[in-house]
Amino acid sequence: MNYPVKLICFDLDDTLIKDIHSAMFPCILNGKEKEHLIIQKREEAGEIDYISADYLRAKLFKGLKENQIKKNFLKILKPLRNIEYVISELHTKGFMAIIITVGPKQVAKAACEIWKFDAYYGSDFEVINGVFTGNIIKYYDANCKVEFIKEFCKKNNITKENCIAVGDGATDIPVFEYCQKSIAINALPDVKKKATYFVDTDDLIDILKFI
Repeated sequence: MNYPVKLICFDLDDTLIKDIHSAMFPCILNGKEKEHLIIQKREEAGEIDYISADYLRAKLFKGLKENQIKKNFLKILKPLRNIEYVISELHTKGFMAIIITVGPKQVAKAACEIWKFDAYYGSDFEVINGVFTGNIIKYYDANCKVEFIKEFCKKNNITKENCIAVGDGATDIPVFEYCQKSIAINALPDVKKKATYFVDTDDLIDILKFI
């Protein structure tokens, strides 16, 4: 049985933005790029996992004003081309689109507002009086991405058969497995194997042919 697609779930890092990840971006804004690189090298060497690395990165956010995230988003980050156009096209066709990341929800929020997504989900990096404290209230790992989709679908009367996932990495595999269809974009070979479709591109328009 074929189902109409109603929801497109997008990852953020290396899916919508390239090179500079959502947890690296605030470190750069806060003048902590060198400290971030040390953490990244430890993660790449296998000394720490991605979750432990993000807790260390969060410490580098301390003192950064949250409003700097959206203000500098397009000045520093490197998005794929035509993201806002693709989201507009999806909306025109009656689809909803959300961002789901394990990175800071504050960066996901900025992306959501800039490109006009319907909702966003991400890890809860603590902000008090508009300033990052360096703490994480709640970290959401790969499996939590599926819970976010379930939460959104329940609110909007959407079944998983009506969902498509778009992502690139290991944290997207649980989402690929949950959704009816999946599109791996600029992904590693092991991730491509888990997807219904895959494409290597710097233009998000190229996913429309699979939707």
